[in-house]
Amino acid sequence: MDKYALFQERLIKNSSKNKFKGIDPYDFASSNIKMPHALLSKVSFINKISPINLRPLLKIEPSENTKSNAIFFHAMALMDSNRYAEEIKFLKNWLQDSKSPEFKYYSLGFAFEMALTRYNSGPGKTSLIISLFAMFAFFEYYKVSKDQSALELICSFEQLLEEKWLKFEEENTLWYSYLPHQKDEVYNATAKVGRFYALYYEIYPSKAIESKIIKILNYLEKVQSLDGSWGYSVKNGYVDNFHTAFVLESIHHMHQVVKTQNSTEMFENGLADYIENCFKDNIPLHFHKLHYPKDVRSKLIYTEIRDIANAIILFSKVGMLHKAETILNYSIHKYYNQKEGYFYFFNNKIYKSKINYVRWQAWMALAITEFSNKKVNEKN
Repeated sequence: MDKYALFQERLIKNSSKNKFKGIDPYDFASSNIKMPHALLSKVSFINKISPINLRPLLKIEPSENTKSNAIFFHAMALMDSNRYAEEIKFLKNWLQDSKSPEFKYYSLGFAFEMALTRYNSGPGKTSLIISLFAMFAFFEYYKVSKDQSALELICSFEQLLEEKWLKFEEENTLWYSYLPHQKDEVYNATAKVGRFYALYYEIYPSKAIESKIIKILNYLEKVQSLDGSWGYSVKNGYVDNFHTAFVLESIHHMHQVVKTQNSTEMFENGLADYIENCFKDNIPLHFHKLHYPKDVRSKLIYTEIRDIANAIILFSKVGMLHKAETILNYSIHKYYNQKEGYFYFFNNKIYKSKINYVRWQAWMALAITEFSNKKVNEKN
């Protein structure tokens, strides 16, 4: 075990003691305070960016977190499924038992009530993004365990995408809505679906899946800006660090199945722009230097731990290990609480949010795992 894996192990052990329950930046809607949705999303944002944890006053208890459970599950399956057998069994069973009732097919949603400006969600509602993160974890788990129950969940979710999810297909392009029944064009969502199909192809290779991936790659090329960036969505043109990393990571996975000259140029241009405009030297910036939101968000968040974690994951996967390690060392120096063993949320020019959010610990556990594994494989 290398020195970085010790940080990962501490993150897992600390969270495991609490049965992986914790608080989340978006959990304000779980409080007993009732207000109109338009106001609720704004107050929720204030609660998110506050450097003071107000949850004890708001009577928001630590809760299960579907996304962090999926990411922790992924990290442990990738790192050492035998070492973490007990924790993996717990999270696998929890994820399996937490199926959303919205569809007969397997999917997941938030385990707590949450509210954003764009939409609200909570228990009982399927989230495409959360379901995909769980799928990525189950793919990794199936790879090392050959557990048929995990494969059944993967196949069930694939049926959901194929038969029920809202998607828009033309002769050469394909994209999936962020929401199941309402048109909502969010670029990284479709990219992640492409990643899902690339991993699905490893188990069930077919020309049909290959064709889906090509169409998704064509779509991502179509919606890529001239400078190589991708906005968040059709309605929100700002560019941030971690969503860009999601898109690039997904293209990298799709390229393990099929790549074209155009998709290679798309990836290279996107990666070059990401490095140039989403970083200051080797410090991840939360927003793109040129495409940032024209509101208070760009002033409040300078670097967030998801930016750090997903930059480490991306650079590890594409073989830029020195860059990944530089960012990892920076995060340990600037964002890690040595005494308590957790990573902080974000910083800006005025303050640093030092609240211990469980999902952020999961992201860093996965980032460290991805880097450590790649470093070991490079030595071998």
